[in-house]
Amino acid sequence: MQSSDSTPFEAALPDGRRMTLSLPPLDAPWAAGGVDGLRPVRATHEGRGDEPHELPPVPDLRALNLAVLGLGA
Repeated sequence: MQSSDSTPFEAALPDGRRMTLSLPPLDAPWAAGGVDGLRPVRATHEGRGDEPHELPPVPDLRALNLAVLGLGA
């Protein structure tokens, strides 16, 4: 089974840039239709979204760490 489509798939991005995609001849069954099976898909999200929450403060455990180290002596 050979890819039969030699024409590239072209799309325009929202910012005006153009994108071209083409598939080389392959023996793979998924590529039999070439780029005919491809279609543009609208973006579902734009931008970064909300900032994540800050991490909770780490408690100061220096005294506990020193006490645990002292147990091994």
